[in-house]
Amino acid sequence: MVNKFLIAIVAIIAAMVALVAMPGIGSQPTEQQDLNIEYSRQKLARTEDTRLIVASIEDLVIKNDRYAIYRNLTGLPDEKKFTISNEEMNGLKGLILTTGFMQVGATDYPQKDGLANVTKYTLKLESGGNFKTITWVNLEASEVSVPSIVRNIGTQLDAVIERHI
Repeated sequence: MVNKFLIAIVAIIAAMVALVAMPGIGSQPTEQQDLNIEYSRQKLARTEDTRLIVASIEDLVIKNDRYAIYRNLTGLPDEKKFTISNEEMNGLKGLILTTGFMQVGATDYPQKDGLANVTKYTLKLESGGNFKTITWVNLEASEVSVPSIVRNIGTQLDAVIERHI
């Protein structure tokens, strides 16, 4: 009788250990997962005849190897190439890959009508063969609530631009 009870307890403990260990099986640390980022921001201004025109366009591309290209597409071409730090890349990967952000559906967060100035953001991500594109506008111009994780990623990418340009 004791022998069957002991076997049952050992089996339960083995099953619990297996369940705890399973999430780590086959997963890569965030630092080793690939991530390519393309981020653009457009500043739009309304003219007297109510059209929205592009006041400025900026583009940032960050490859998985940390190589980055920033382009200001307004006026004369302005392109800067640089490498972001391991800490910056790991921070972006953590924010994008470990939060479940890649599992959220691709979304377009529209702007309110009739605003004088709007900043429109586009984020294109590729990781492990998964692609995602999200567009949104600045908080004051948004017709719907933009999730804080989306705004936070934009803020982090704006900070990368500011540090390297």
